[in-house]
Amino acid sequence: MNVLQQEIREQASSFQKIFENSSLGIFQSSLEGRFLRVNKAFATLLGYNDSDDLKKSIHDIEKQFYHYPEHRLEILSTVKTRDGVAKFKTELRRKDGVIIRCSSTTWGVRNDSGKLSHLEGFIEDVTHASPTEEHVRELRESLARENQELRKHLKGRCCLGKIIGKSAPMQELYEDIIQAAGSDTAIIVYGESGTGKELVARAIHQLSSRGGREFVPVNCGAIPEHLLESEFFGHSKGAFTSAVANTRGYLDRADGGTLFLDEVGELRLEMQAKLLRAIENGSYFPVGNSKSSSSDFRLISATNRNLREMVRNGSMREDFYYRIDIIPIGLPPLRERREDIPFLINHFLCEFTGLEIAPPLPGHVLEFLYKYDYPGNVRELQNILRRYLSTGKLDLPGHVRLSTDISADPIPNGSLEEMLNAREKEIIEKCLIENRWRRGPTAAALGIDRKTLYTRMKLYGLNFPKSG
Repeated sequence: MNVLQQEIREQASSFQKIFENSSLGIFQSSLEGRFLRVNKAFATLLGYNDSDDLKKSIHDIEKQFYHYPEHRLEILSTVKTRDGVAKFKTELRRKDGVIIRCSSTTWGVRNDSGKLSHLEGFIEDVTHASPTEEHVRELRESLARENQELRKHLKGRCCLGKIIGKSAPMQELYEDIIQAAGSDTAIIVYGESGTGKELVARAIHQLSSRGGREFVPVNCGAIPEHLLESEFFGHSKGAFTSAVANTRGYLDRADGGTLFLDEVGELRLEMQAKLLRAIENGSYFPVGNSKSSSSDFRLISATNRNLREMVRNGSMREDFYYRIDIIPIGLPPLRERREDIPFLINHFLCEFTGLEIAPPLPGHVLEFLYKYDYPGNVRELQNILRRYLSTGKLDLPGHVRLSTDISADPIPNGSLEEMLNAREKEIIEKCLIENRWRRGPTAAALGIDRKTLYTRMKLYGLNFPKSG
């Protein structure tokens, strides 16, 4: 682990300790009305056994949590203003139905694009307001400092572990990873095939307090159905014909560490039901053994499927879905972060050749690599570069195969990023001229939105030519 990773991990651990040990109720909630995270003090104040009990019980904050639902709407209205903080005295409903009066402070958290992503805040019983007022102020300042420090480490980074990218979507992803690493809540990573879902899961594991224990990846779509239970739960000697010895399952191996369920949408309903108990309390029965075992694992899942739709059509259990989809993290496809392509090309060329400086690529090859949409995302880019280095041929679907000897082209001046930028400017300018400098048709021809086109034109100094 490098120095940056160690610093980030320590920051995340410090944030988690403050969150867990505070006597003040702290929460994170979605805009749709679900609690994402709450600490023990929050759950206790509302009469729940623990944070999981509260999150499982409350699916609609407005109707189940607030005695006067309109208070939730007032809070949302306030925090939606830039830097809005909502401070309210409000009545909340405990689990036993008793109404208590609390003081709440809520603010909105925004991503790099300024869009409101979720809410955070504190609550306290007003009967103890005076003694804790100073504590609230100190805690808020401490959390703000922690958050600012984490953002400083991540802002402008071109990588986090083995994840490569400097674009705005990737900066947002890095922050999501840090927040996830600071908790022990179930995470689900959504993304198209080849976007790097396992890399994200490993980064969360490595930066978490479980980073020194085992990370157990499971490809849920690659296990034969008749072996699923044995693979997950293990089996005892003699449990079936070929069971010649006691065998550990995935849950046992992940004890104290992280269990990563890749392609979780491929699990059949029967296996979802069997896994549910283990996810809820860590308890399970190895095949052929009547004595239960337990495992303390952190669950991270990943999928490229629409799980909500699977719940609606009956191919996924609703209770299983709500257990694995607590904190979702979305991965952007490569075509939506083209500015990261130069970093990825440079990284993979160095990795595949073993050189410290990536070998230069011909201009027309760079042009193809930059304009291609990559339906297979980063994994496809890797494969394209491997084939190109091996055969000297660039073979992309929908394009004519290009045969090029890398060494035959003169070595251009400048870095890989500078060369790609120069080619991008040339392509955009040519397309603008062909479309008579009309931004709409130009953006459509390039496969980008008008805002992106305007940004790139401004970067390269491409202005509408003056007449006369």
